[in-house]
Amino acid sequence: MRYPSALSGAVLCVAVLSACGRPGTSLGEGPNGCVRSPTTLSPGIAPESGATLTVKVGAFVYVELVEAEKYLSWPAGTKPPPRVFPWAVARASDSSVLRRVALCPSSEASTLPIVVYAFHALTPGTATLTAPIAQAWKRVKPVRRRGLRPYRATVIVAS
Repeated sequence: MRYPSALSGAVLCVAVLSACGRPGTSLGEGPNGCVRSPTTLSPGIAPESGATLTVKVGAFVYVELVEAEKYLSWPAGTKPPPRVFPWAVARASDSSVLRRVALCPSSEASTLPIVVYAFHALTPGTATLTAPIAQAWKRVKPVRRRGLRPYRATVIVAS
């Protein structure tokens, strides 16, 4: 998914790829057991942080974190922003319900830093996906990181 450069804040979203995957793939899996990331994420399948999502066993759930342009550089004479991505690694609260899986390499280019995580829905249950603010960004003055929030979404896996 591509976001305009006028992005006012960090974009956080989760997307679901149904168990049938994309055309020409089996269950969204690529070579070597990696999972292909969807090429586009429409608002209907990409709820924001704070959402609750229900999927079926076998579905792939994606967390996409996008660093907003305003966090990439600051005015001259100010301390530069941290050189690390604003969020720590996304995790599932219950790996028996949602297990993180490797993404297939992608050659897609973006103008903003993007990190995507994939999770496979294994068994019925509920898991919370989280991506906390990275430690280096927690030390930045609040006015400089305005709008930057931890990611949190609840995923209910139905049979």
